[in-house]
Amino acid sequence: MDDILRSQVVKARVICIEFNPTMPDDIIYIQERRDDIRHGSSLAALCELANQYSYVLVETTVFNAFFVLEDLYLNYLKDTVPIPDCSIEALHEVTMGTTMYQLYDGTLKLSGCRRMLWHRLPIHEDNIQILTEEERNFPFAPPPTTTSQETIINMSAYCMENFQNEKRAECRNKLLHSLQKDGFALITGTGLSVTECNNALKATDMFFNEADEKVRRSCLAKDRARRGYSPLNSENFASLVGNVAPNDLVRKFRVGAIEEKFGQSPLHRPNTWPSCEHWDEEKSSFFQKSIQDFYANISQASHAVVHAIREGLSNMESLNEENLQVLSMDENISHTSILTLLGYKKGARHQGKMKRPLVAPHTDVGVITILLFDAGDCAVLQRANTGQSMSRTEKHWIDVNLPTLSALSDPVLVVNIGDCLSDISGGALPSTLHRVQPLPGIVPRNCLAFFVGLAPEAELMLPNRGAPMSYEEWRKERIEKASLVVRKGKE
Repeated sequence: MDDILRSQVVKARVICIEFNPTMPDDIIYIQERRDDIRHGSSLAALCELANQYSYVLVETTVFNAFFVLEDLYLNYLKDTVPIPDCSIEALHEVTMGTTMYQLYDGTLKLSGCRRMLWHRLPIHEDNIQILTEEERNFPFAPPPTTTSQETIINMSAYCMENFQNEKRAECRNKLLHSLQKDGFALITGTGLSVTECNNALKATDMFFNEADEKVRRSCLAKDRARRGYSPLNSENFASLVGNVAPNDLVRKFRVGAIEEKFGQSPLHRPNTWPSCEHWDEEKSSFFQKSIQDFYANISQASHAVVHAIREGLSNMESLNEENLQVLSMDENISHTSILTLLGYKKGARHQGKMKRPLVAPHTDVGVITILLFDAGDCAVLQRANTGQSMSRTEKHWIDVNLPTLSALSDPVLVVNIGDCLSDISGGALPSTLHRVQPLPGIVPRNCLAFFVGLAPEAELMLPNRGAPMSYEEWRKERIEKASLVVRKGKE
């Protein structure tokens, strides 16, 4: 273009020239003058050069810019076309640009075009990161208050070998104290690694926020409450405590143990995984492996937590060995446990004053629940103050927070008591109400909830019942009460 503008032989009245459409309009980039270089120049650079020779930008396409001599513009175009504004901002919109921005913890994010246009290759965010996931944190973040180190119970005495009895006694006493007081506890030292937790959360985010809905729909199962995908607004947790409320705004995916043979119990179901017909094989394989690995390791950790709780309860005079026997057999705490992936995102209940929860106040049905979640800022888990009923005001709800995973060398998890263990303990361990409330943030929150169950035939000797009953019978009775509430709510 410079040669054309400098020419004394030809004075072009109209110039059409190609520019690089991926460059922002405020960037001056001039390709080096060499025939073996193919970079392209920015539109701003071409406009700056054209203006030096009295040419005016009058139109653009995705790839091309059109310049005319200034006198031609003033005499024929300015008022008749009209083109009153010849600025880049008025005549061009970058539609093929790729923008990179930084998050507070050092994560690099992309927006716009995510492909190399001329090489037809994808641009992956994972490939542009400067910091590893373990290195990412906000350097100026205030120290955590609700999850201070004193409130986090180290479970390594039960989850690791070769620990002395006094270490276990200290561990279970702290755990029982927290669970008796709040029904909730924060634990670490479970044997889970930061990497496997990050992989499971990443897989959850891929499934809920990156994959197409047809991928999720390929995982629909006949019994969504036990396996596969459960869409938004299709379940009602308020019914678990006898209340009628709108359905929950959360997407779920459930997976159970990997068993070659399943029994006849309805608690046994084969797992359902995303179809490779609808999802990239690499992503599908990563998703399944990450979730299966997490299930296997969180299952082992859950055995250790239940073991600690059982030993702590054995010191209570109100309970006898017969009541606690079901918790002392590892084969009882096994293949009915369910790992539920939960995905929250900004939606209708984030409007206005955001008083309606995404998941209504409820208690969990099983033995215990172990929970891990990421730093998504659109939702928060809250527990009720011990002893506070659902009719109490907002001030009685307490946020349940976890330290940012990327800042830890050992993951911190939430443990809360389920209804079954509360019944086994005769109410000594409360099954505390909890809910998920919307927050004004826009980043989706991904959660992994491991609901520990017992073998269907496991025999429960409950303090408030005269005769024993199986876990399957207890669970069926509990769910039937909730189903009755849902049916009445529809009448």
